[in-house]
Amino acid sequence: MEEKSKYARQAAYNRRTYVRFPLDLKPEVLEAFKAKCTANGTTPTTEIKRFITEYCKDKAEE
Repeated sequence: MEEKSKYARQAAYNRRTYVRFPLDLKPEVLEAFKAKCTANGTTPTTEIKRFITEYCKDKAEE
């Protein structure tokens, strides 16, 4: 019998609600970004999402 992941419902919700945004970066740029985020106590994903939110808010006000 196949065991279901305890996160199966969450994964299904995420697939219905969110889209992926692949991003290609040079390895040294990604490592520098990760290091900067760690030094600031945050994560790359959080910073990218924050940037997108702020960028869209600024553009909507123009």
